[in-house]
Amino acid sequence: MKHDSLKNIKGIIFDKDGTLFDFNSVWSVWCDRVLDDLSDNNASLKNSLAESIGYDANSKTFIAGSLIVSATAQDTAKALADQLPALSLREVNDVCVKHLDNLPLTPISGLEELLTKLKAASIKLGVATNDLESAAVSQLTETKIKHHFDFICGCDSGFGSKPAAGMIHAFCKATELPPTEVAMVGDSLHDINAGKAAQTALNIGVLTGPATEQELSPKADPGTNRLTKQNIRYRIRI
Repeated sequence: MKHDSLKNIKGIIFDKDGTLFDFNSVWSVWCDRVLDDLSDNNASLKNSLAESIGYDANSKTFIAGSLIVSATAQDTAKALADQLPALSLREVNDVCVKHLDNLPLTPISGLEELLTKLKAASIKLGVATNDLESAAVSQLTETKIKHHFDFICGCDSGFGSKPAAGMIHAFCKATELPPTEVAMVGDSLHDINAGKAAQTALNIGVLTGPATEQELSPKADPGTNRLTKQNIRYRIRI
């Protein structure tokens, strides 16, 4: 993927799941574990819980508008808790957090090579996710790519959540870069809209997550959303 505006970019902030990591391999497993735990083998309840967060438990896929795809971890826990009057939000959240451990992690093909090249070019790198910060740090550490990143934040880091601009502004402050020298890379409209809200120089849509080209094309900068599920190798050239 090549774009003329990249030559002026000195910082790139990435979404996490669906952008750095294969989305379904992580979150379908998490959903199955959480739903089984909370439903206690009650099939009807499990289906209701799955529907509340936009997950099809039978096909193990995410429907359009799924909270798992775009909402925060807290939003997901609340949606589940609303279906479980016998449990408090804290109890449901504890179950959600418990099952973040030992998830299968599949980095997008060519990711290590890309990050190494970007750091060699003195590009500041960040991660902004609507997942918890601790989960992001754990995943990046487990896959041995955390050292590439100058900044990592989640929905609980104190900067708000996407699609608001707070996370990107925090990255800019931490790296001492103006938004006009930063690119946002993500697989959802929340990512692209966060970049636009922060007035970043470039907003790159990638098709390595659940969103389609039809969804991202109207918002992502022209010429940037050319990655597909059949060709999931980053081609950002600085």
